[in-house]
Amino acid sequence: WKNLQAKKFEPVYFLCGDESYYIDLIEGFIADNAMEPHEKDFNFSLFYGKDADPMSVLNDAKQYPTFAERRVVIVREAQEFKVKDWEFFEKYLDNPVKSTILVFAHKNKTLDKRTKIAKVVEKQTVYFESKKVSEEALPNWITGYVKKKNFKINQEAVQILAENLGNDLSRIANELDKLSVMLGENAEITSEIIEKYIGISKEYNVTEFNKAVITRDFSKAMKMI
Repeated sequence: WKNLQAKKFEPVYFLCGDESYYIDLIEGFIADNAMEPHEKDFNFSLFYGKDADPMSVLNDAKQYPTFAERRVVIVREAQEFKVKDWEFFEKYLDNPVKSTILVFAHKNKTLDKRTKIAKVVEKQTVYFESKKVSEEALPNWITGYVKKKNFKINQEAVQILAENLGNDLSRIANELDKLSVMLGENAEITSEIIEKYIGISKEYNVTEFNKAVITRDFSKAMKMI
């Protein structure tokens, strides 16, 4: 990430795994920052694995940039490629064009590591496996994300988000980004704000349910169920 921010780009990135948030984050950063906006018309290509012909991707990757320092070729949904499709890229990965940034976004799974091409990909690319954040680590992730956005959040609000949105980081980030547009800098995100703007009621969450059970408030517990 530090290298990307310093514009130290590598020829091939292979982004894979179950957590799409970081895959989208890296892919988007490269698309937005590897070249100037006016250079994109002739030097940016976007493919989708389900419809893409591997040879077309390779042909674009092998082209040299036009009036620019580099080309960017992105393949989204690369998990749709078959094993035989990946074999087309084997020679290219051994000797990629230095002026091209080729990005594979391979979501929701990884390559079969028993295959030859998987070993080549891991060795010859910037290989990044994006793993799901555990439920235990999710509250800390939410707190850290809010802090980066220059907001505060109380613990009750953190728990409500974690319990109701699960460990879908893209969804959590999207909801918090919406709040950042509505709230002033350094504002504190509370359960009331979440209920108002995101629509998650603090009345119906695991913490409140546990309280109802402990205090033997049967009618409230059944209402929540």
